[in-house]
Amino acid sequence: MSFDAGAILLFLLASIGLAALDLARKPAGDGSATLRFGWIAVLAGLCHPLAWWVADASQLRGDLTPFLAFDLVAAAAIAAAVANRAPGGRAFMPLLAAAAIALAIGVQTLPARGAGISGPLMAAVLLCAAFIGAAAECARHARLDRAVRRPATQLALLCAAGAIVQLVVALLFASATAGSGISPVSPVSPVTDAGAGSSGLASPGIALPHVSQLLAGAGLAWLALKLMLTGALLALLAARRTEVMDRLSRRLVEQANASTQDLRVVTQAFYQLPGKAMVTDAAGRILFANADARRLLAYPDTQACTLEDLFIAVQPTGHQQVRALFERPDHQAELLQIRMTGVECGGQSYHLMQLEPLPFDYEMLRSLLVDSRDDAPHEASGLLDHHFAIAAMADGWFRLLDPIDRYAASGLFWDKLRMLSNSDSEISHLENGIGTGSHARGWLKMRNGEGLSVTLHKLQAPDHRLFYRVEMQLVDAALQAHAAAPCADAAEVRR
Repeated sequence: MSFDAGAILLFLLASIGLAALDLARKPAGDGSATLRFGWIAVLAGLCHPLAWWVADASQLRGDLTPFLAFDLVAAAAIAAAVANRAPGGRAFMPLLAAAAIALAIGVQTLPARGAGISGPLMAAVLLCAAFIGAAAECARHARLDRAVRRPATQLALLCAAGAIVQLVVALLFASATAGSGISPVSPVSPVTDAGAGSSGLASPGIALPHVSQLLAGAGLAWLALKLMLTGALLALLAARRTEVMDRLSRRLVEQANASTQDLRVVTQAFYQLPGKAMVTDAAGRILFANADARRLLAYPDTQACTLEDLFIAVQPTGHQQVRALFERPDHQAELLQIRMTGVECGGQSYHLMQLEPLPFDYEMLRSLLVDSRDDAPHEASGLLDHHFAIAAMADGWFRLLDPIDRYAASGLFWDKLRMLSNSDSEISHLENGIGTGSHARGWLKMRNGEGLSVTLHKLQAPDHRLFYRVEMQLVDAALQAHAAAPCADAAEVRR
C-alpha cells in the first residue's frame, strides 16, 4: 500500500476529533473492559499513519512496515472490546504483545533469510488473518449481546472489509513480485521520495504502473476503513456506557421497589395490628393511624391534624401519658387514655401513641373541660348539665359574674346570662338553637356596654344523658388582646 500525505493528515485530524468528542462525553469512573480495549484499538490504529506522517514531514529514511504491528494490536483489541473481556484472561496482553513483536521483527528478518516472502506481503497476510478473526468475534457477539448489536455488527462488517483489503494487497504484492522477477530477499528501500507519496510499505521492485495505482487505492481504502472503525469503536463505547447506566438504573429501581414493598408490608401489618395506635411527629402532627384507631375515632381525616385538632380536650396525666376527650360524629363523648412511646428515626423524633378507651366518668369529664383549662382574661368556659344548670365553670366565668352574683357556681345558665345582659331575644335564640341542634352561637350586649360571644356545644354521654360545653368571649377585650399581638395586622384586628 502507498499513501498520500493529504489523506494521512485528514485521517489523523478526523480520528483525533472523534476521540475528543467521545472524551468530552465520557462519564467519570468508567473502567469497563470495553473502554480499555476500545481505546487501545483507537490509539493503535493511529500509530502507523502517524509514523508515516512524521517520516514524510521530516524526510526520514527507513522502512515503516514494522509499524503495521500496531494494526495487528488494533484488530485483537477490537475483538476484546466487543467481547467486553480479555480472551484468554491475563495471558491475552502478553500474547498480543508477543505477536506484534513477532510481526515487526519478522517483516525485516524473514526476507533477508530467503524465506520466499517479502515483508509487506507477510504483514498483509497476517493482518488479513487478524481482521478475519476480529470480524468473526464481532459477528458472534452481535448475535449474543443485544445491547451492542448495532455497533458490533458495524465492526464485524468493517473488519471483514479490512481483511478483504489486506487480502487484495497481499495478492498485489505477490503478483507484482512474481511478475517483476525480483528476488523476494531484496532489501526494502527506505522512504526517500516523500513527494511522490510512496511509503516504505511498497516494495521497490514493484514498478508496474497499474499495480502502483491499485496499491494507492488500497491505501486510501485502508485509511477510510480505519476511520470508520474508529467511529464504530466509539459508538460501541457509548452503547456499552448506556448499557451500564440502564443496568444501574434497573438495579436502583429494583432496590427501590423492594424497599417500597417492604415498607408497604410493614405499613399494612401496622395498619392491621390489633390495638389502637397512632404515630405523630415531634410537633404533634398525626402521621399515621391504624385500622382500630381509625375505627375508634370514627375514621377522621388526620392529614396535617394534631391531637388538639382531633380531640376536644387533652390533659397530661403522667410521664408520656395523656387523657383526651373525643367527640364522635353523633356527638357522643368518648374518654381515652393515650400512652406515648418515643421513637428516633433518621435523626428525628416521633411518638407511637396507644389509645385505650376509658369508662365514662363525669368527674374526669369535668377535669378535662374545666379544671385543666387556663382561660385568658377575656375568655370563660364551663360545663352544663342536661337541665342547663351550671355543673362546673372555669375561672373566667367567676371573673365575669363575681361583681353582680356571688353564686356564680350554681343556678341556671340562662338566668345568669340575663343578669349579664338584657338581650332577651338573643338569649331565647340560644335556647332554641341548642334545643334543636348540636351547637348554637349568639352575641349579647352586656349591661356595661361590652359585647359577649356565647357558644354552646351539645354532647351525649354513653348512657344518653346530655350535657353542654360552654365557651364565652368578651368581644371588645378579645379585639384588644389580638391587636396587642406582635403579628396582628389591621385586617385581623377588624375581624
